[in-house]
Amino acid sequence: MVINPIRHVIIYKGHEKNPILGPYSENIMKRIKMFNALNPYRERAQRPKWKVTSVAGEGLIDVLKDNNPKETLLVVPAGQSSNLDKVFSLYETSFIKNNFFDEGGRGYFNCGSAYWVSRKRIYTDLCTEEPKKRKTIVKISNLPLFEGVAEGPLCPYPGNRYRVGFFSDAVKVTSGKDACTLYLSGGGCFVPDETTQKIKVLVKYLPTELIRCGKSPQEIKKWENAGLVVSIGKGAALLSMFHPYYGPNDIDVETYEKAFPGCGTDWKLVKEALSPLDTRLNFVLNSMLIPLEDQNWE
Repeated sequence: MVINPIRHVIIYKGHEKNPILGPYSENIMKRIKMFNALNPYRERAQRPKWKVTSVAGEGLIDVLKDNNPKETLLVVPAGQSSNLDKVFSLYETSFIKNNFFDEGGRGYFNCGSAYWVSRKRIYTDLCTEEPKKRKTIVKISNLPLFEGVAEGPLCPYPGNRYRVGFFSDAVKVTSGKDACTLYLSGGGCFVPDETTQKIKVLVKYLPTELIRCGKSPQEIKKWENAGLVVSIGKGAALLSMFHPYYGPNDIDVETYEKAFPGCGTDWKLVKEALSPLDTRLNFVLNSMLIPLEDQNWE
């Protein structure tokens, strides 16, 4: 029996009165769709059905105050970490860390938002001012939920035509029990620091995938962590580098090839390699969300 089952999923849908917004709009929609699609899977796992609510940043703290943190999951969709820095106020980040998580709340952050809540983020990118010169960016988080380092991208873009430092890929990961091929776009790895924070690695990249992505055998240990759960006060947060809600049906090969010629992504290969929806939903629920829900650090 779960001591504190998650009953309410609150999905942050950006600061709507801010022109920057925060997360990517498509990621917001995908997150809402994913959690609603997961409810039947959750019921089959004999877990209480989630109430899924999407909330704008301007009302986020009030909604968190109105819900029992021990039964609440805060979901922050992927977005450029620097934009999330800009839209969240000090009051909002302080409440999330010192009130919500410290009192038993749980969170789910992926890709850009996972970088955002890592104490240090290291990212090799192409500078907007000089798109032909690759630059390593190092930043310290305004909301350090994970005391380690998030580093990326795993799939660096080899050219300089686009002002991004990565290309998209379909990468196979494992929980140790189950495996799944998921969409990766800018994601990297998590490197735990020597701290007292309790950490449990839930998902790893397969060594063969890391080699395929250009990592040497000596680098595998550093780059293997693709998803983990970390302790924060009485609560915990799930951080992952991939996008489980993107599947074959989301990729129109012909359209993408015309829109992004020479971008470094083999869209046909990505489409063919991604696991089907049922596999992806089972994986994210059983290998990630249920372990987050059941984690007891005491």
